[in-house]
Amino acid sequence: MPTNTLIQFKNVTLGYGQRTILTGLNFSILDGEFFAIIGANGSGKTTILRALLGIIKPRQGAVEFRDGQRLRFGYVPQRGILDEIFPLTARELVLMGCYGRLGVLRRPSKADRTLADKNLDRVGAVRLAGKRFADLSGGQKQRVLIARALMADAHAMVLDEPTDGMDLEGQHAILELIEKLRSESGVTVIYVTHRLNELANSAQRMLLLHEGRVRIGPTEEILHAEVLREVYGVDARVAHVNGKRVIV
Repeated sequence: MPTNTLIQFKNVTLGYGQRTILTGLNFSILDGEFFAIIGANGSGKTTILRALLGIIKPRQGAVEFRDGQRLRFGYVPQRGILDEIFPLTARELVLMGCYGRLGVLRRPSKADRTLADKNLDRVGAVRLAGKRFADLSGGQKQRVLIARALMADAHAMVLDEPTDGMDLEGQHAILELIEKLRSESGVTVIYVTHRLNELANSAQRMLLLHEGRVRIGPTEEILHAEVLREVYGVDARVAHVNGKRVIV
């Protein structure tokens, strides 16, 4: 494995029970890059995510990690999953991010609580520390979940549809925050979404899924009219507006 490769899928087949979802997955995720996994609901994004996190094992092939060891992931789930399950304050939710390294019998220390507030400050949400998570707006909730992921001191941050249900202003703010955190810390970002336009100007490389077909490559190669027609079967072009890519 090249030294800058963090994760590598080698001829991987994934599925559940008797059903095969994806076959022949061959791709790598590099240390420090912004990597996008894009596809419609049911295309296999979540299946790849589960294999990445070790929740399911490949039927064939292997998912390999740098130095042959499991990595630390900072996982940011879809925020709607947590609204009713966790009647906690923002700070209490963020502290859950350190439970993986503490173990089930240890309680967060004063240093952990200080770190929680520091990470809330990093995402622009320290003033929300004492507020109930369930009472926050969509954008505020997502910032708190990102702060929780930062508690893991992760090799990679995995974000599952982090802007789902947000307006354009909220989407832009969260993407700016993610890019800022990656720039500051060098953490690898693995971003899962069904919106192709959302990451047209952020991701360095993309894995594009559609009806079992997989295309992987640099963003400028994937966002090409011929590729989009081949994958989606529709006429599409990539326009440039104020220096930004827009898929039409």
